[in-house]
Amino acid sequence: MRPRHGFTLVEILVALVIMGVVSGAVYQLLYTTQRLSRAQTEQVSLQSNVRTGSLLVPAELREINTVVGGTVDQNDVLSIAADAVTYRGMRGLGTVCQAPAVNNQIQLLRSTYSGSRDPVAADSLYFFIENDPDREDDDVWMPLRITSVASGAVCPGANGITLNTAANAAVIGLAVGTPVRIYEVMELKLHDQDGQSWLGARSISAGDAVQPVLGPLVSGNGFALEYLDGNGVATADKTAIKSIRITVRGLTDELVRSSGTYVGHPEEVLVSQVLLRNSIRP
Repeated sequence: MRPRHGFTLVEILVALVIMGVVSGAVYQLLYTTQRLSRAQTEQVSLQSNVRTGSLLVPAELREINTVVGGTVDQNDVLSIAADAVTYRGMRGLGTVCQAPAVNNQIQLLRSTYSGSRDPVAADSLYFFIENDPDREDDDVWMPLRITSVASGAVCPGANGITLNTAANAAVIGLAVGTPVRIYEVMELKLHDQDGQSWLGARSISAGDAVQPVLGPLVSGNGFALEYLDGNGVATADKTAIKSIRITVRGLTDELVRSSGTYVGHPEEVLVSQVLLRNSIRP
């Protein structure tokens, strides 16, 4: 009979030790890779949030207007704070397609209307009044509340948008081609919800509650606004604002590990500045 061959106890122990070392190394490699991948994902998401905020807020504020020493109707900035602003947000622009015969209705040509959306009943409008054509300092944008909106063939030979409004004698006889701007009253603010801070937004015109649109942000100063006049100096006068400096401080949603220890929530800061529509004028 041939002698039987097998493994000695020492050989089995050595094999088990080697297998344990290799398995531990593989586990450590997979764990490190997973940790780095999660950290990179959180960092990418953080940077994306901050960049989105630096694009969204300036785009929303760029069309607002202020007039130094002007009335409330002439200024789109309604209230300001270090972490909040209330303003008239522009939603569209169109032109009058026929001279109104009544004091509470304006009809816009559909083909000339452009904007982020169509007008709705909660909106308001500005219509342009040119007084002396040889002067620039007497022209005004007159605000007017919209009560209802309808569409159809309301313009001569073309589709249009009918804006039923509060009564105003200045509406009667508006020239064809008069520009009309649609707006709603909006608020942007640092908003706390579920134990985190967010960039919150709401339509005051529509009576909406504040909704988180971007975040999470750093609590306390994750969204900061600085209001500057024509000389670039901080001002508390709403009528003197010519630009707004916007600071967005974001942080990761999840805790991020480094070298096996928690380092908390990494932060990212991005500062941008938006010039208002009339910022070229002192």
